[in-house]
Amino acid sequence: MTEQFNINQFNCSISGKGQSLVWAHGLCGCMQSEDAIGVYAWHRFPKKLQLIRYDAIGHGLSTQSQSVDDYLWPNLATDMLRVADHYRAATPLILGGQSMGSATSLYAALAHPEKVKGLVLMTPPIGWQARAAQVDYYHKIAKAARILGGKGLAKMNAKHIDKMLPSWLIDAHKHSVLGMLDGLKLMKRQTLHQLFTAAAHNDLPTTAQLASIDVPTLILAWEGDAAHPIDSAITLKKWLPNATLHIANAMDDVNEWPALISEFCLALEQ
Repeated sequence: MTEQFNINQFNCSISGKGQSLVWAHGLCGCMQSEDAIGVYAWHRFPKKLQLIRYDAIGHGLSTQSQSVDDYLWPNLATDMLRVADHYRAATPLILGGQSMGSATSLYAALAHPEKVKGLVLMTPPIGWQARAAQVDYYHKIAKAARILGGKGLAKMNAKHIDKMLPSWLIDAHKHSVLGMLDGLKLMKRQTLHQLFTAAAHNDLPTTAQLASIDVPTLILAWEGDAAHPIDSAITLKKWLPNATLHIANAMDDVNEWPALISEFCLALEQ
């Protein structure tokens, strides 16, 4: 039996024409929260390229799931490629994302290497042994989410925003940085419980798997973020055969990221 894909489950945004970049946001984020924080500057992305963004399942304005499995990174990767297929994006694609979105992109490249010509991995999440040490933490957050819901978690995180982002980024975006919590405020208790339960099971690909992803890869990392340590980015750079790593130590460095992404994609244009 053929499995049906309902694009109406996903809130999507498409601009431009040409070589496609399919972009996925981070855990508890959405397109709205990306736009609010003011770092991505998608309005400056070249119009000669096609940009496909979407809210992942359970996030933003997309449909919720009833299954923890749907929030596992390999399954989010399947969704990413299905979104691209629905809009008839020409393959091979450039895939990218922030945190959870970068993990999604890696698993999509592993599942269908013939469909991928490049990767953009922004602030890759904590992985491997360091992530295994956080499993109990994810389960605790899953329980708390069932009680507090999205608005409650957002209120709690707003008081500890300094533990979620580098201090220099917070200083530079004092008036917009709380916008990163906009997506979280919309999320339901059950969805958050499922997401953080899945987070306890998720992990980045093995080094052997990474070594098989032989496409140009741009890795963007920043100092001072425990959830997205530069160790993850450095390990990815070591094992991905064709990767370039940029580490930001100040806001001026991050301000260059939109241009770096655009230049990377333009260089891969067919």
